[in-house]
Amino acid sequence: MKSFTGFFFLLFCICSCDFHETQTSRDCIYSAIVVDLTGMDGCGFVFQLDNGDYLEPVWRWGWCGTPPLPEGATEDPLWNFDYVDGQRVRLGFETAEEGGSICMVGEQVYVTCLEVIGEEAVSVRIE
Repeated sequence: MKSFTGFFFLLFCICSCDFHETQTSRDCIYSAIVVDLTGMDGCGFVFQLDNGDYLEPVWRWGWCGTPPLPEGATEDPLWNFDYVDGQRVRLGFETAEEGGSICMVGEQVYVTCLEVIGEEAVSVRIE
């Protein structure tokens, strides 16, 4: 009887785990639109994935741009990226573990790959 109870306890523990897999990739496999949310408190430009989810890009090296720059900063995909509202892009990303968002429209991410694939597209706005 103990092994039977132990089996069900183990089964319960396994079934109660959250196996939700976050969408992440270092390769440019996700299509998105650049959306300008600068009119909302604490927001700037975000990426809206084709499934409607929003990604808030954060810079891996903090916010201070005074010299000397951290090693690798100029290789970051966002280093010289020109945000244009409605622009179509392909991107890869990793979830940013630290920090909180003032904007709170989507998940904060480190962009690992970024390619412009079109100049303008229709974007859905958050009102």
